[in-house]
Amino acid sequence: MTIDIYYFTGTGNSLAVARDIAEKAKGTLLSISSAIAKQSIRTEADTIGIVFPCYLAQLYGLPLVVERFVKKLENIKSKCIFAVCTYGYFGPVNALPTLRNLSKVIKSKGGKLSGEFSVRLPPNNLDFDHVPVPLERNLDIIFKKAHVKIDAICQRIIEKKNTRFGVLKSIINFLLFPMYAMMHTHIEKSLKPIAKVPADSTLTFHELIQLTDNSIRINDKCNGCGICAKACPVRNILIIDRKPVWQHHCEMCFACDEWCPQRAIHHWGKMEGKNYHHPNIKITDMFMQSGQF
Repeated sequence: MTIDIYYFTGTGNSLAVARDIAEKAKGTLLSISSAIAKQSIRTEADTIGIVFPCYLAQLYGLPLVVERFVKKLENIKSKCIFAVCTYGYFGPVNALPTLRNLSKVIKSKGGKLSGEFSVRLPPNNLDFDHVPVPLERNLDIIFKKAHVKIDAICQRIIEKKNTRFGVLKSIINFLLFPMYAMMHTHIEKSLKPIAKVPADSTLTFHELIQLTDNSIRINDKCNGCGICAKACPVRNILIIDRKPVWQHHCEMCFACDEWCPQRAIHHWGKMEGKNYHHPNIKITDMFMQSGQF
């Protein structure tokens, strides 16, 4: 069995998971950000893995770059495809709708998502205070449980024991659907001032997300080092006159904020002063993801 494992990451969480799986399952680790530049993507591997974080699961959850990547995949009808979604809070709420949307995109290409997995890791802004129910906050415990989960996922991949989300979690998702429907309009509306477009704009959710970089701010600590531009997985930043300038195809992954060594960048979606990236991932790993090492 040959395995190609593609990943997309902002904080390093999904890369850490993908790397662990690649090592244990003897797969080849590949960057979605580098592959997306191709007109079409074809792999000779028997099995394809896709590892990524979920964003705004109540709206869509699937990063646009991951959707674009899947739509470029060729000849996947006979492939065994699995996905691992990393999330910060609750699997049924965060990962399940995201994986369902991914499954639909893969199906539209003639393939089938046979394995649906999820791994909880620390959220990008370590903001636990807004969660209304008890939730494990100790990072060491979260990492320990994640390692156990990854080992179990690897074993299932190696043994080709495909796994879908269970009936109970599907029922939870079904019950949450009306709430998601109500939240969709509200959240989409709230994105318009962040994207700095008129309130009566008819731009879609994906178009609004790409424009939300209009509200990313820098402070006087910025020294023009360019690390944000190299760390951005989709090359959305240019350094002009020693300052970062966003190019409006943002993925909302927070990489520019999280990896800035000067703490000079403030992403609109993060609490100020709260920074996190996976402890086993280095800035050079981020450069390699975007092909700017």
